[in-house]
Formats: sequence, structure tokens, C-alpha cells
Amino acid sequence: MAKIIKQCGKISLAANVCDLEPTLLGGQSFRWRKLCDEPQIKYCGVALNTYWELTPESEQIAYEAHADADKQKQDFSSLLSDYLRADFDLEQEQNAWLKADEQFAKFAGKPVRMLAQDPLENIVSFLCSQNNHIKRISSMIESFCASYGRKIGHFHGQTAYTFPTLEALSELNGNQLDKELRAAKFGYRAKYITRSLQQIQDFGGIAWFEQLRQMPYVKAREALVQLSGIGYKVADCICLMSLGHLESVPIDTHIYKLAQRHYLPHLVSKENLTNKIYDEVAKHFQQLHGKYAGWAQTILFCADLPQFQDKTNNKKRKK
Repeated sequence: MAKIIKQCGKISLAANVCDLEPTLLGGQSFRWRKLCDEPQIKYCGVALNTYWELTPESEQIAYEAHADADKQKQDFSSLLSDYLRADFDLEQEQNAWLKADEQFAKFAGKPVRMLAQDPLENIVSFLCSQNNHIKRISSMIESFCASYGRKIGHFHGQTAYTFPTLEALSELNGNQLDKELRAAKFGYRAKYITRSLQQIQDFGGIAWFEQLRQMPYVKAREALVQLSGIGYKVADCICLMSLGHLESVPIDTHIYKLAQRHYLPHLVSKENLTNKIYDEVAKHFQQLHGKYAGWAQTILFCADLPQFQDKTNNKKRKK
């Protein structure tokens, strides 16, 4: 195992514009957990080849970062700031959404950040997310990293691994990888992961991700659905969470029901989320919330999840 360094620091990101709980545990990433047995609440997880422990404060977020010694000159404050998109003025944008959307006040209680994730990890994670729940997705991703990533260290009872690089995964035999993933209970998702990894290499590897970032959102979305097992919803998740297309609005059954209840009541009788209805709902949110519609949708999504609701907001929402 490579030598691991530890660095500590703080970034300027106040609690009123960053609630780490829904941000890290709300289904964007699947590699974070909450440490409740500490004197202060902390969140730990792996992102960008680094193990983090984050402690929210009123005006800042304190961090402890563990990474390979070859990253000794890495600016971890900048890395974390980029990951949490600290330069995005969420307070200003939320005020704009509140003015444009009379329903938004029901959901604007928790300031959720939109994470800037690694595209490869994002793709594999959301291939695992199909017909699945957060706890099991997290378990599958940890298993994937333990098998093919690099060990960082042992923290709070668990061993942390980096997400495997595309280069490392490309050295594996595709048929063997498929068998190993099936043995690890990935099921039908194994073939999607194996085939998508090969397709990514065929499309240009890491350089392809950069091309997707530079493309208009609609073109990037169409390019992503060429990957095995990826439909428009997963493509929208990837566009939003790791390619910088913040206008992308993923519509799952949860958001569809929220749209039926609060925004598009004429769809209440439509049980199935067809492609036509998907586009109608997405365009409605894009027109309502503008170029950062995907971020606004993430706030709606997290606010409507039972685990992030407080009793006051829950009563208000039911009225």
C-alpha cells in the first residue's frame, strides 16, 4: 500500500448555504456516512481519490483529508471547494427560484449543494442504482472499490478505497469482470457496467468525458444514452452531477409524483412516466427554474424525502 498523508484545513462555506446531510446522503453520491458517535457530527467518505472527514461549523467546513503521498502538494481546500461547488451563490439562486416558483417555499428549508463528481464513478454508481435503494447501492459501490480500487486506510471501523481508475479497469478481462460482478450479486447490472466501460474506452476514455462537458446539454445527453443500460433519466443524472450541465433535470418516479401533486395536476391520472411525459415535466422545471433547474430539482427531491423532513415542514407540505 502506498504511503498515505493527512492534511487538515477549513473552507469557507456557511451552514445557511450548505447542509451536508442531504447533500452527501441524499442520493447524489453513495460513498458517505454520518458519524454520530463523535463529540461533533461528522461526515466521512471517499471522493476524488481522497478519504475525507467533514465537520460543519456555522461559517466554515473543517476537513481532514487522507490521500496518497504523491498528492502531498495537492490543494485539498480547493479540491473540496470544487467538489461542493463553493463558488456557487446558492442563496441568490434560491431567492430567484422563490420568486419564479410559488411552490418552492414549501421545499426550500435545507440548502443542498450539487456535488461535482467524477464522471466514471457517477456512471457506474447510477448503473447500480437501477431498481435499487441507497443502502444497497452504497454496498455495491464499496464492494466494487474494494475489489478494483486502491486502499487508502482504515477509519472508524471501515477500510476506505479509491474508486478504480478507467486505466485500471481497462486492464481487466471483460468476461472475467462480468463474472466477478455477478458473483458479487450485481445481477444484470454487471453486463451494463462491463459493456459501458468498454464503450467509454472506445469513445476516447477520459478525453470523452471532457468532450461531454463542452457539448451542449442535449448533445451530451444523447451521447450518454449510447452507453449500455443508460436511459434518459440516468443520462440526466450524469449530466447534472458530473458534467456541469446544471440545467439537466432527472425525472424519477419520486419527482414525477411531486410534480403531479404540486406543479402539473393534469398529470395525476397518468400513472406511467412515458418519454413524452418525462420531457414535459423536465421542460416545465427548466422553464420555471432556469439554467440551474437541476440544482433546484435536487432541493425539491431531498426536501420531499422523509428522512430529511422536520415535523413543521411536513405539516406545512400536507396542507
